[in-house]
Amino acid sequence: MNKLVCLIIASLGLFSGCRTHHAATTIPFSELQGEWNVIELNGASLNPKETHQFLSFDTESKRLSGNAGCNRIMGSLAYDAQQSDAIRFPQIATTRMACPDMKGEQELLQTLDKVARFGSEKTNTVALYDQQGQKLLVLKRK
Repeated sequence: MNKLVCLIIASLGLFSGCRTHHAATTIPFSELQGEWNVIELNGASLNPKETHQFLSFDTESKRLSGNAGCNRIMGSLAYDAQQSDAIRFPQIATTRMACPDMKGEQELLQTLDKVARFGSEKTNTVALYDQQGQKLLVLKRK
């Protein structure tokens, strides 16, 4: 019986170490200031040199700009200091250039509509999450 209990406890410890979900650390809104490369989108790793996707946050004026891959992004940030990790992008607009492959750009824009909060996972990296806590985007400071 004791061996069975020890085996169960050891197994639980082993499997709990295999989780891929990392808890985000709350950071001040002002830490978002600046330009960030999109390095992960909906679980897929991206190379910013290939995708040209980046976001730029102006935390003072609560504005968003950047590049979705082909077209420039511009819009507003909705942030409420009462909910320190909550963020939304309620009004995003883009330029209207046509490019050969718009799939990655469309995916980024659709994903930005789902963002509800942000947090830091490691130095110079920010993750954006949906309402359910699912990681949507990972950004790395330029």
